[in-house]
Amino acid sequence: GKNLDGVIANFSKLRKSFASFPHLRRKAGHVRVSVEKRQHSAEDSSSPFGNGNEIEMTFSSFLDLIEKGNTDYYLTTQDVRSNRDGRPELMAPFMNLFRDDDDSFPLRPKLMGNLIPQNINLWIGNSESLEGASSGLHHDYHDNLYIVLKGKKK
Repeated sequence: GKNLDGVIANFSKLRKSFASFPHLRRKAGHVRVSVEKRQHSAEDSSSPFGNGNEIEMTFSSFLDLIEKGNTDYYLTTQDVRSNRDGRPELMAPFMNLFRDDDDSFPLRPKLMGNLIPQNINLWIGNSESLEGASSGLHHDYHDNLYIVLKGKKK
């Protein structure tokens, strides 16, 4: 088997950084992000996300809502910029603020070997279910390395 010591160390650092809201606020609290807002209707008090109802707020304001247990807001994929050649960047500008010199947020985790990521995203939200969040059946166009840093996903 492959030695996983370095892999586990990478994810332990990552978990400490991204599970700490004070750390996230220090790094990017001032940045405006696009968040999805759940739409409630008279028939359904808990409609799913994914309907394109996005609003803008500071990352710190979003974290305040999440800390209070609010389940109506969800941070999803942020827009990426294109480089001079018209190719998309690896991640949204606000994600770069989380990069430190200590490699706690590796762009290429050891677990991936020679694979090179095409895109790095961050999703944050609360679930109404005690069983965890579910994104429903869907198909992603690229292979994924999905890491739950806090909570659970079913």
